[in-house]
Amino acid sequence: MVALLVFSSPGETLYRGTPQRLAVGNTWQVAQQLAARLGVAPTPIEPVTAYPLAYADLLRRAQGEQRRQALPALQPLPATVVAEPVWFLGFPLWFGEVPRPVMTLLRQVATEQRTVYPFVTHEGGGLGRTQAQLQAALPHAEIRPGLPVRGSRADRAGCAVDHWLMQYQQDLVKEGVFKNDRTK
Repeated sequence: MVALLVFSSPGETLYRGTPQRLAVGNTWQVAQQLAARLGVAPTPIEPVTAYPLAYADLLRRAQGEQRRQALPALQPLPATVVAEPVWFLGFPLWFGEVPRPVMTLLRQVATEQRTVYPFVTHEGGGLGRTQAQLQAALPHAEIRPGLPVRGSRADRAGCAVDHWLMQYQQDLVKEGVFKNDRTK
């Protein structure tokens, strides 16, 4: 019925403008809150070559990938998860765009119809250009307006997650995500 796919990097990330080491990435924190409400476990989107833990090194690699429009190889995802018709897709905003590992996944499934609910962590860029990028990468999909969450507030995003889900409650019931009144 539904997949919760998440690209999130542990290690250092910007927290109120300063690199801070986090045991769990901001996007993964939001994904855990969504998972509790959706009743589905998050599935990580993981590149074959992990990103560096140091923020400056991660930034260099990510900028290089973006400049080259690279599509980094991914660890295999369960086919049953990828085949789900409804995706909640989470990722950090990188330079105003969808991170390249997520673009790799989107290229692999570009011809499939599905509904995508994106959620994005950021430190001031909101959704950036992600809505347009997702629609361009998945031309047969319905891309719903996404949920932007400031990374420094990821651990307290529960109200924002609830409000975002409420606006789609009827659609999520029709899609079989919720049976009734946001319950499984």
